[in-house]
Amino acid sequence: MALFGLFGKRKKGYASSWLHLTVVYATAREGLEPEQTFALRGRILAANPIDFEFVNADSFLAFYPGTAEGLQSGTRLAEALNVVARDKAIPAFGVAVQQGECLAQMNSGGRFAAKPMGGLISQTKNLAILAAGI
Repeated sequence: MALFGLFGKRKKGYASSWLHLTVVYATAREGLEPEQTFALRGRILAANPIDFEFVNADSFLAFYPGTAEGLQSGTRLAEALNVVARDKAIPAFGVAVQQGECLAQMNSGGRFAAKPMGGLISQTKNLAILAAGI
């Protein structure tokens, strides 16, 4: 039941939560200096995403609602991150924004109960890597 319930294949049991989200993925080709990392992180926090995380030392992932406003917020964040990358001389920096469904569940506080998953995140990552020229 757990395996089927996780992917929502059965009508009985746990129903999976596919949420419509806006995903922003930012990555740099080379390792970031602490000053560069703090500048990017500060810009992300100022943009008020639902949640964000470090994917690794030089990549960030941020989430917004899957609405027109969420897409606008994600696009504004991407533009702001590109400005920070230019100002802080971050080489080979790429950002991508996409909207679609992710397997995710929100808790009562409006935060993710677990890390969102799905093909949309992988696609957005690949677009950011292409944009960075990696």
